[in-house]
Parts: sequence; structure tokens; C-alpha cells
Amino acid sequence: MKAQVLSTEIETRTIPAREGRAELSFRQQKAAVLRPNDFPLPFKLTLEPDQEPYQPGTYDLSETSLTADEYGALGFSRRIVLTPEQKAGKPAAGAN
Repeated sequence: MKAQVLSTEIETRTIPAREGRAELSFRQQKAAVLRPNDFPLPFKLTLEPDQEPYQPGTYDLSETSLTADEYGALGFSRRIVLTPEQKAGKPAAGAN
């Protein structure tokens, strides 16, 4: 599955502190899943607090981004990870 990032712009979302819970902040970056023969499907990536934004380009969706729920249905983890796009016929960096 391919994803595209168009900008390094980051949106910060803050949830105020309440009832003994500290304030929460989320850093998000816009991306889109590329779907053959259809329009791209936009979504937001949540970045780690110290993570640099993804640079514009096309990425592969890491298999660590997929989960199965308690009923066995496929879904996405809270932390979607993108990896540099692998070109057809080329091994991944570090692969033997």
C-alpha cells in the first residue's frame, strides 16, 4: 500500500488538562493513501513528540501499521509508520 506526503507542515492538536490528567498534545501530518483507479484517500499521521515530519514523496505503509482487533478484523494501529518507497525489482536497503 502506497501513501503520499505533499508537505512537511505539522498540525498540533491539544487536549486541555482535566481531572488529574495532564494536557495532551498530538503532532499530525497530512498524507493520503494512493488507490489505483480511484482518488487518493487523505488521512492524518500522528508523529512522535521528537519525530521530524516526513518529507514530500511516496512511501510504503509499514506492516507494523496494521493490526487485528479482538474479532480478527483488520485495522490500523494508532501509530502509522511510513517507509521509503521500494521500487519494483529492487531489494530493500540492507536486505541480502
